[in-house]
Amino acid sequence: MEHLRAEPDDASLLAAVARGDLDSFQAFYQRYAGRVLSYARQLSRNRELAEDVTQEVFTAVWSKAGSFRPDRGDPAGWLYTMTRNRLIDHWRKAGAGAEHATLGEEHPAGRPEGVDVLLTVQQALSRVEPEQRRAIEMAYFGGFTYEETARRLELPVGTLKSRIRSGLKAMRSVLEAT
Repeated sequence: MEHLRAEPDDASLLAAVARGDLDSFQAFYQRYAGRVLSYARQLSRNRELAEDVTQEVFTAVWSKAGSFRPDRGDPAGWLYTMTRNRLIDHWRKAGAGAEHATLGEEHPAGRPEGVDVLLTVQQALSRVEPEQRRAIEMAYFGGFTYEETARRLELPVGTLKSRIRSGLKAMRSVLEAT
């Protein structure tokens, strides 16, 4: 009887990538490339920039997989943080206001553009519970990992994640109503 081998988990794949295993890199890429591209497009609203950033993120995965620390978060979070940071780097290089310009591109008709989108997100954030807002601001805008945010707020990581999840759900409701 042939035994089915379980797919390696993400952390195991990254450990193998750190050792130069191309097959593991390809498996990791196939698992996450679409998600990273989608996330980059969602943040930037610019297809070309999202594609460039996705390529940069996976180039960094290949060269920096050994820097991934499972004790600081999961591989998906690591990827999304790298993606967000790469986008911020692109916007900084392009000059002040570039993030507003890219946010305005490719918006469906009838949707607010540019700064209006940022104001809408800020308005939605202002409508969540204060403890949820603080957790979201620190984890997403403060550049802290979940573990660092939890430590600063003196919360268990699970409680922090629940607050963030609830806050984002509330924000989504506000944004969908606009």
